[in-house]
Amino acid sequence: MAISDVDRLRGLIGETIPDGETETDTNFTDNQLEGILDANDGNLERAAFEGWRHKAAIYADLVNVSEGNATRAMSDLHKHALDMMKAYSKSSTGSTLTEGRTRIGKIRRRPYG
Repeated sequence: MAISDVDRLRGLIGETIPDGETETDTNFTDNQLEGILDANDGNLERAAFEGWRHKAAIYADLVNVSEGNATRAMSDLHKHALDMMKAYSKSSTGSTLTEGRTRIGKIRRRPYG
């Protein structure tokens, strides 16, 4: 069985569908992931960058929770999403939104005299 690009993207952004669950039990539906892939011309690394960017936005409002002796550092999710964005920002297949464009020019010398 061949793995679809949507399934590959799910793996790259940590959004695999849990056993016995559906795509609605994740942060992204298949249609949303297809949209991200389409917006990035099918490039999985660029789409993964975008997926992590979306996840960072989702996690931005989470706060740390302490109950009794238990603590959940929910803000760490946002930090980890930003770290993954950095990992994919230096895509081996071309620049992403965070990288500038390369400019090539010619250097010309003025003749003396």
